[in-house]
Amino acid sequence: MISFEQIPIGELLPQRPPFVFVDSLLYYDPTVTRTAFRVPETGLFVEDGCFRTAGLIEHMAQSAAARIGYISRYVLHVPVRIGFIGNVRKLEVFRNPVSGCLLETAVFLREEIFGITLTDVEVRCGDELIARASLKTALSEKEVEI
Repeated sequence: MISFEQIPIGELLPQRPPFVFVDSLLYYDPTVTRTAFRVPETGLFVEDGCFRTAGLIEHMAQSAAARIGYISRYVLHVPVRIGFIGNVRKLEVFRNPVSGCLLETAVFLREEIFGITLTDVEVRCGDELIARASLKTALSEKEVEI
């Protein structure tokens, strides 16, 4: 059996560089998914060595998308589909991470029906909770060519 870290993130996400904000899938079960992302020195959403809030939101959404991508490819054996952020609620950013910080993010499934997924997401840098939100994401019918 392949370990989660051996799965190329490009197999799970429709995004392509430079718009990829998840490095690896760390864990999956039907209710919890964990991802990792090291904040780069430069790039989109990095300003003055700090990962901006918009980047944190996109990282959260891509972490939720990695969950769906894993289910699609490795559980259901169907193509990955393009998804969209439908709503961000209860966003709390306690601090923006600096370049080099390893973000470990947990996505907790609340509900999933008709291609719409409700999740709670927590982003940590080490043991410190730095951000959290509730996300509503939706899947389109368009498949991604990988």
